[in-house]
Amino acid sequence: MNQPKYNRRKLFTNLVNKEQNSLQKGDPLFEKYSRKDYTKGRKYQSAKSIDSVTNSNAKDSNVLRVNPVTSGLAPYTGPWTTAEVLHLLRRTGYGYKKSHLDMLLTMNVSQAVDKVLTIDATVPSPPVNYYQNTFADENNLPYGSSWVNDAFTGSIGGTSNYYRWQGLKRWCLGLGLNHDISIREKMTWFWYHFIPVDFNAIYQSANSYCGNNSARISYTYIKLFRDNALGNFKTLIRQMATHPAMMFYLNNQANSSSAPDENFAREIMELFTLGKDPLSQYTEQDVIEAAKVLSGWRVQNLNTATPQTNFVSSLHNTSTKQFSSFFNNTTITNTGATELDTFITMLFSKTQVVSEYICRRIYRYFVYYDIDQNIETNIITPLAQTFVANNWNIKPVLEQLFKSEHFYDMANRGVYIKSPLDLVIGTMRTFNLNHNVSDQTNYQAQYQLWATLTDGYLTQMEQVMGKVPSVSGWQAFYQNPSFHEYWINSNTTQRRFAYISAIFNGFNSTSNGLTTRIEVDLMAFVQQFSYATCANPNLLIDECIKYLLPIDLSATQKETIKLQTLLTGQTTDSYWTNAWNNYVGSPTNTSYVSIVKSRLKSLLVTICQYAEFQLM
Repeated sequence: MNQPKYNRRKLFTNLVNKEQNSLQKGDPLFEKYSRKDYTKGRKYQSAKSIDSVTNSNAKDSNVLRVNPVTSGLAPYTGPWTTAEVLHLLRRTGYGYKKSHLDMLLTMNVSQAVDKVLTIDATVPSPPVNYYQNTFADENNLPYGSSWVNDAFTGSIGGTSNYYRWQGLKRWCLGLGLNHDISIREKMTWFWYHFIPVDFNAIYQSANSYCGNNSARISYTYIKLFRDNALGNFKTLIRQMATHPAMMFYLNNQANSSSAPDENFAREIMELFTLGKDPLSQYTEQDVIEAAKVLSGWRVQNLNTATPQTNFVSSLHNTSTKQFSSFFNNTTITNTGATELDTFITMLFSKTQVVSEYICRRIYRYFVYYDIDQNIETNIITPLAQTFVANNWNIKPVLEQLFKSEHFYDMANRGVYIKSPLDLVIGTMRTFNLNHNVSDQTNYQAQYQLWATLTDGYLTQMEQVMGKVPSVSGWQAFYQNPSFHEYWINSNTTQRRFAYISAIFNGFNSTSNGLTTRIEVDLMAFVQQFSYATCANPNLLIDECIKYLLPIDLSATQKETIKLQTLLTGQTTDSYWTNAWNNYVGSPTNTSYVSIVKSRLKSLLVTICQYAEFQLM
């Protein structure tokens, strides 16, 4: 029975051997992570150690199969330990702080979820002129001043606007790096990936005013999501429908009675409210009629501090709009600007279709991509009912989900490939990496530091605010059948491991006379744990794995890690204990420091190079 074993890294080596992502059939490790068995139909696998996972052709391969996940939305009453708290923090934020873990451990699950779903009313400082030393702002906006209400008139401002929208991307990253324990930033990105606009597409708009003020309207679009992170979905759709950024992105700005444009009409149904699921039976004629309803809206006053979208009656289609039986043969007569509200009310009258579609998107973003009939019945349907019962407010839906036994089900832990944001921002926060410059008035240096991460890593990993592949957002969140596997290809995987290597080796961000070092502080990281833990190699490895990985490693793997890192080939645990005690007793002794640091670096790099570190 000496069946071949599978290294955990095989999950990624299999994927990166292909430029284009494809399903990994017959790979027990991939099946373990994805909870799929492609050869025997849809089944789940347990979260056992990979040491016990053998070749899929082995006679005992079915031993690891378990029944489909049947846990529901009943309140979770199981253990509330580090594992459960970190699962909540990983899924609702980007990484975590040790202080956040310690805080939530003093609470019960209900209190912890309430804390995560409580958004501070404090408004973050807006993006500023960081570029003055590179290019003088064309409106003479002072260095360090916010540009969000500073409009360009006429044809000026093109270059400044370019720097502004580049800065906006970096500023969004900064908010993620500095976010508190709340879900606000994760929800901001949820809404953005769900209802996106492309900053560059707006920047390239043929309208000169839009082109020179695109950064400002892009900022207000993201602010719309941040302000409404846990708010009312129907209200958000109404505000989005006439927001200048969306008007230009999906070209409803050009939609008129004489030149109809169906782009936004199609996407508001297909992508933003109804979806393409079997119950969503709107017709092509419905799209045509919707475009008529939506005609006549125009973005005006872009060269002022308060651009707005107004209704221009002369451009509106005044005919009676006849919708299909899917919408109960609704007719919308010529009432001008109020037709838009009537149309949105009609969309939301399809309560089951809209609520279930949105809840599936939420589920795939926060839990897992695979929705079978059990999950549809036990999770999606009741969440959708909660959504409707609460008049389209999103917070009660998330509260019910995050407090449920299903959310903490072992089958839902460590099976979700981290998005680039989860990897880059999450790792920096988890390791307490320095991401703020020492002089907070050196805006150029601060934005350059953020640019190092956005341009150097996130762009290469294919996830940056303001840059989406299409109006559908990132494929990892919606595209069947691969979903989160889309994050993995030969290029992005190399960048992922290059990033891990970089933060342990350290690198500098230098701008405007200020250098900031970005490097894991090994001593500070492990000293978050107790002295007894740090002095015992077995306890230290256990604690680091528990803190950094979503699922445990086997005893054999831990022993191998210990021998190769903390003991460096020695056979007794006292070798590490003595080294640690020597350092604690004489922390300025360069020899003692060097011995401990080199072994800690080896330990943490080894753990972070496991495929499990790419999962959450």
